[in-house]
Amino acid sequence: MPKVRSHFLSVIMNTFKAIWYVIAMFLFSIIDALKDIRMQSLPSFSVMIGLAVIFAIILIVFIFNLLRWWKTKIYIEGDTFVLERNQLSQSKTTVKLSSISTVNLQQNLFEKIFDVYTLQLDINSSATANKTDFSLVFADKTAFAFRDFILSYLDNQSSKEHLSTAPIPRNAIQLNTVHQPDNPELIISFTFKEVLRHCILSFSFLGGIYAIGVVIAAIGTFLASDKEVNQVLLSALFPLLIAVVPFLYKSITAFLLYHNFKLEKKGDKMIVSYGLFTRKQFTLPLDKTNALVIKQPFQARLFDLYYGEIINVGMGDAAEKQSPIFCLLVKGDILQSIIQQIVPQFTLDQEEEKSPKSAMIPILIKWGLWGTAFFAGFYIFYKWWIGLILLIVFLLCGLLSYKTKGLKLYENKLSITTGVFDKRTITVTYSKLQNAAAEYGPISRHLGIAHGSVSILSSITNQINSIGYFPIEKFNRIFHEIVTHESINER
Repeated sequence: MPKVRSHFLSVIMNTFKAIWYVIAMFLFSIIDALKDIRMQSLPSFSVMIGLAVIFAIILIVFIFNLLRWWKTKIYIEGDTFVLERNQLSQSKTTVKLSSISTVNLQQNLFEKIFDVYTLQLDINSSATANKTDFSLVFADKTAFAFRDFILSYLDNQSSKEHLSTAPIPRNAIQLNTVHQPDNPELIISFTFKEVLRHCILSFSFLGGIYAIGVVIAAIGTFLASDKEVNQVLLSALFPLLIAVVPFLYKSITAFLLYHNFKLEKKGDKMIVSYGLFTRKQFTLPLDKTNALVIKQPFQARLFDLYYGEIINVGMGDAAEKQSPIFCLLVKGDILQSIIQQIVPQFTLDQEEEKSPKSAMIPILIKWGLWGTAFFAGFYIFYKWWIGLILLIVFLLCGLLSYKTKGLKLYENKLSITTGVFDKRTITVTYSKLQNAAAEYGPISRHLGIAHGSVSILSSITNQINSIGYFPIEKFNRIFHEIVTHESINER
């Protein structure tokens, strides 16, 4: 592909991102100056100097970004993606196309006006797992050309690997490519009602309890106060805004985010697209999937609904700080059917094992110690009955934690379930595990159980995955499977 620059719009966007507060200050100052002129009063000399200084700062940053844009060329050379920059010091960043894990397109309202897209490239590396590696603004034709070229290359690589490992019959003609369907296959799409259901049932349970508690406290303060109504309302307004506004904002923005959610499959790639004002499209080569996460918020547990996230190094929704969702809330059998269609190796077709009853002892001791500490504090310094309520809540959390914990060891993968109010199940193949750890104290050792964790190649959010209390033999098998699958991969 020829050398190209990103769209000129990126200069404006980068300038605004870097000094938006300075630009805002300049605009407000200009508005004030225009008001003075309208009142037939010229701005003072100091105001004019201030405007000149602020404008100079904006101009310097704009020129810097302009020169950076002009001196930066982006191209594909052979099997390598190249970003070359020739400023005072020259730099050249090269990435093997085969190491690219995801190719994503995003277009917000501002970009729609100019018909441009942000092309996001993520590479399969733990060093940059928490951020997008390349975020480039291109005109629509250029963005789609880069995306299609990279995905086509990944398809060919996958085809070569498939053909190199598959037995070739005598007198057969070996093809260079495997046929990929021209049009993606629609797996599932979600209606307005289903997206709204997901937004309502997936909000934070503890956040909702906190918001309700603040509202009740504000109402109680209002009813019990002898002060004037205006004073009471003003004193209660701030905590109400702190508690309720973020909750409502997250619910509304979640609906806008997942509007017209659609999951498609094209060959060995999964395509997830959603968004009303900012349309996002994630294209993921499925052979680079590291793990799958099934989540069940507390409210969704009441209706037996689940949603799924896919874990791929570098791939993520930076705005939401989570792995991309590939399916909104649906019934468990529907979700497993979807997983069977896109990544069948992660299908959960066996019932998970629950923690043994003996695990309740160390779990309740841990939660009970925290509850006892709170009870003692409230008993000594405030009201004992509040401490008693908190002690009961902590013991209830311990019981819920015990009920939620689950573990299932398959032949080539394992699934781990954790949570207290919300439930989370991660499924990962043994070959993708980096390490595992097991811990046990005097009590758990006597009971023959241990708790621990496994780590995978992922962002920080999903890197460490805790395992509840289970027989020590389970952890020994995990250790054995990790070593065995490492040996197989090395061969």
